[in-house]
Amino acid sequence: MTTIDVQNIETESVTKHGLPGFVFADDAVYEQEKEKVFAQGWASIGVGQQIEKPGDILPVRMAGVSLIAIRAKDGSIGVFHNVCRHKSAPLVDEPCNKRTLVCPYHKWSFKLDGELMGAPRFYGNENKPISTEDKADKGLIPVRFAVWWDIIFVNVSGDAQPFEEFIQPLDELLSEYPKEGLQRVSSTDYSGEVNWKLAVDNFLDGYHVPFVHSQACSIESALGQEDLFLSDDIVGLRLANGASNKPAKTAKQIPHWPGLAEEKMGTQQWFGIFPNTLFFVDPVWVQTIVVKPTGAAKTDETLSIYVTSEEAASDEYTAERARLSDVLNEVNEQDIELLDKLQHTRTSKVADQGHLVQAWDQVNMSFHQMWLRKMQSK
Repeated sequence: MTTIDVQNIETESVTKHGLPGFVFADDAVYEQEKEKVFAQGWASIGVGQQIEKPGDILPVRMAGVSLIAIRAKDGSIGVFHNVCRHKSAPLVDEPCNKRTLVCPYHKWSFKLDGELMGAPRFYGNENKPISTEDKADKGLIPVRFAVWWDIIFVNVSGDAQPFEEFIQPLDELLSEYPKEGLQRVSSTDYSGEVNWKLAVDNFLDGYHVPFVHSQACSIESALGQEDLFLSDDIVGLRLANGASNKPAKTAKQIPHWPGLAEEKMGTQQWFGIFPNTLFFVDPVWVQTIVVKPTGAAKTDETLSIYVTSEEAASDEYTAERARLSDVLNEVNEQDIELLDKLQHTRTSKVADQGHLVQAWDQVNMSFHQMWLRKMQSK
């Protein structure tokens, strides 16, 4: 079956109808995305509090790249390609805690900072340790990364704009929130038979929330939605009274952000940070979703939930945090169920006759245009 080249997709058509269905299922498109979207930009791979202790290691597979994030002995984070420098065998398959990394293939060993420690019988019959000189260029290959609001971002190509510039518009918008106090409640992994762009598009779709997630938002509250266009890579939505206009998630209120202005005590804001970072800020909790495509129609996600302070993370609120986690994961499960079905219908030819709605779909359209610009760039 012949597919349409992405270079032939017209911006005007995307404005009216969204991206054509084939881009959500085509293997050739997915192969192009690996380089043009995920390798060249700032993509997220996980969160720092998933690797809390020295020696914690988080392996991640995303868009054709296998990486590991490591908490070093001094508490710092490092990110490396998950490949041994001998014959590129993967070093780690599952989250774990180790003092050293040992390749399962030929037992080359590496320190947590990526330095090669040893390579047995490196000189064959001459049974002696590998020399400092021979070790020098055989450490793990580092990946450019940044940590923001506990989210670990990577730039695999190494040539994206400085992360501080990339994130600055959102950093400024959230400057009143004391993010240093974030305390993780839970991280949950999901897998869906769906294209990653549909998962991002769904998160940025405020229109569906009162209908699919009636436990989270009323239609009256959703009508107050404000679109946020922060940069060529960051869009979002705001409900000035999204938190205060819906039923309380818990019987006892988890503490709000310390020092947050009174007029923002009901404000909810959520953002898509292109390409794959989904980020929600509530007056009492924060949610991140790292979207990890593993195929044209296969996507993994990690949903992490935080409260805003040590007080909120104390034993006094154990039951409330558990209920919060249950509610937010229930919402994501509802979305996954819907998206698995949408993958079949949104990728059909007839889907190209759909119509975006002026009142609700401007943020979604903007995300589609972001993707198109990246894919059509030379």
